[in-house]
Amino acid sequence: MSIERPPSFGAEYLDVTQHWAKSSEDYAGGDALVTMLANGWRLKPEVRIEDRFFAGMRSVSVYHLTLERDGDIIEMPVLRNPYVNRIIRMGDYEVIEVTSD
Repeated sequence: MSIERPPSFGAEYLDVTQHWAKSSEDYAGGDALVTMLANGWRLKPEVRIEDRFFAGMRSVSVYHLTLERDGDIIEMPVLRNPYVNRIIRMGDYEVIEVTSD
């Protein structure tokens, strides 16, 4: 299967496709997000970001994204990194900070 890369995200150099499923992984990486976008999924405009703290001051930020394709909806938690930041920054998304449960 040939996958067309979304050029607006600078993904033309990304040579890896990455499957993600909530049942097997708690969080997705940027490569899995790009694979979803290349396969026709579209990000909903509201993007939530959450800082999760571990062992005191150690933390990780997670984007909580909603993707839609052909009426199907997927909630995808994606670990924050510079590449994913760029995707969010380049789009017309409303970023909302949330607190962890």
